[in-house]
Amino acid sequence: MGTFGEYIKSALASIGSNKGRSFLTMLGIIIGISSVLTVLIIGDGMKATINSEIDSIGATSVSVSLDVTKTDKTFTYENLLAIQGALSDIYGVSPNLSAFGTAVAGRNSFSVMLTGGMEASKESSGIKMLHGRYYNQGDVDDAKNVVVLSQSAANNLFGYEEVIGKTLSITAYDLTADFTVVGIREDTSMDMAYASWGDDAMIAMDAPYTAVANSFDMNIDNSVTTFNIYLDSDFKNQVLSQARPVVENIMELRGENAVKISSGSGFDQTTNSILNIVTSVVAIIAAISLLVGGIGVMNIMTVSVTERTREIGIRKSLGATTSSILVQFLAEAAILTFTGGIIGIAFGLSIAALICKVVGFSFMVNPMLVAIVVMISTAIGLFFGIYPAKRAADLDPIEALRTE
Repeated sequence: MGTFGEYIKSALASIGSNKGRSFLTMLGIIIGISSVLTVLIIGDGMKATINSEIDSIGATSVSVSLDVTKTDKTFTYENLLAIQGALSDIYGVSPNLSAFGTAVAGRNSFSVMLTGGMEASKESSGIKMLHGRYYNQGDVDDAKNVVVLSQSAANNLFGYEEVIGKTLSITAYDLTADFTVVGIREDTSMDMAYASWGDDAMIAMDAPYTAVANSFDMNIDNSVTTFNIYLDSDFKNQVLSQARPVVENIMELRGENAVKISSGSGFDQTTNSILNIVTSVVAIIAAISLLVGGIGVMNIMTVSVTERTREIGIRKSLGATTSSILVQFLAEAAILTFTGGIIGIAFGLSIAALICKVVGFSFMVNPMLVAIVVMISTAIGLFFGIYPAKRAADLDPIEALRTE
């Protein structure tokens, strides 16, 4: 047994002569590795999917508000246009001015939430237009009574989706106004949530905030204290650094600390932290099966040493050294766990891919993670193989030869 290759060959021969026992030895490792890998991949996929969803509901926005305890000023339409023009690398700004009431089209009547904004609000909530157009800057400037309906709003009010040019009546705060439909957008998760409220179900639609204010007797220059800046996430830090001084200068609030800026980044970090904790806890629980698998390796290898005591005695009497016996048994343990690890990785990837497909998570595989899992599985074999290997190596050849 002079070379490493001979150790490997001898270890493979021993494993091959006891296929059933070798498979049972690997089974614990296979289950443990596949469990850990599956949990970690699903965790990464879940984080990627949730972050994507956050982006789709307006994570690429910065909220600007005035502290009403420090100033009585509000954002006029001219203020908002000036702020929008002073900021670079943004899609635009938009306040949210909501009116709640009843929408009527023909004989159909539903509770409605009418959200007023500026043109840039089309960048929020992952809005996707299906028919027509979103309201534009001209509609906002002229306070036109035009409206963009969600899919469910169009179907509920008119019985079908493509209702561009149709007119509906909205009553809110004892005032009624007619609006013309210019676009139909895809339902968002919020639209579906509103529609699931049973008897209190509500439909949603969007309109220029100037039109909402004019139609329902709201003072447009005395009601807006908060607005959103919509931007590409790549420019978030740049816009955050610009926003406060720009708003303070235009609103003449320098040094009063009355302007508050917030973004979705803190929420993103909190979400990732929570998901990391959940994934880590589940992975640790799954890793317990690896410990069980390692103990299984040690038990089977110990049995193997007992069964092969006479063989070890013969080899020692023929000149095999203690170190060669030790290396051979460690090689057997390492081969078993390495092979089990490879099979476990294949199972783990397959199971993770299937689960991600079923639940709609992104399937993401980190090659470094797979390499670490292989190293861990091999290390487990070496660690738990030390005791039986040492026991075999320390056998007295004379005593071993007496064993029947």
